[in-house]
Amino acid sequence: MEKQKDRSTVLWWIGWILLTIASFFVSCWFWTRVIAEHVGTMQKSGTPILWVTAVFGSWMVLLVPLIIVMYSKVDKAYENARISRETMQFKQARGTFKIRSQFIEPSERRLEKSLVRKLKKTPETIRRGHLVTAILKDGRRIENVFILNKKEVLGVYGMETLNFDIRRIVDVEAADPGHLPHFNAEEWLRLDGVGA
Repeated sequence: MEKQKDRSTVLWWIGWILLTIASFFVSCWFWTRVIAEHVGTMQKSGTPILWVTAVFGSWMVLLVPLIIVMYSKVDKAYENARISRETMQFKQARGTFKIRSQFIEPSERRLEKSLVRKLKKTPETIRRGHLVTAILKDGRRIENVFILNKKEVLGVYGMETLNFDIRRIVDVEAADPGHLPHFNAEEWLRLDGVGA
């Protein structure tokens, strides 16, 4: 498929060059006949200037549609090359930076209003985010839970898949910034489905 596309592009360029040359010769042939019949021979004063002006002027007019077509083809070729390059870079990035991701409905990622109020009084770990230990109804403690905008659980560190119901969180404790583990990006589990 790619080879056919490349062959088609090469054939198109050859065709475009041939049309450009052919349009010049058509212009020469047409104006040589017209000028010879209506003005006279090239030895006559002013005839060569008239011929050059007529030939190159009409050739430029004939080239306008060819240039427009060429521009659209080149633009499309550059756009295809850009898309191909970005797709390849994305695939390479995904290969080197593996993202753990699971999609949980936004409504199921939201915290109870009482917890949102508590987080509003708690200093942020990073801008717009809190790193907390979540305490569940059954007493389990889930460390390194990332909450975005004080209301939405966006990620959990160290889990392959989410093994608890976010709606069962009854309390949150801010993580101690002095005792945080050395985080590796690939150990985060995102809950918004990005990268899945």
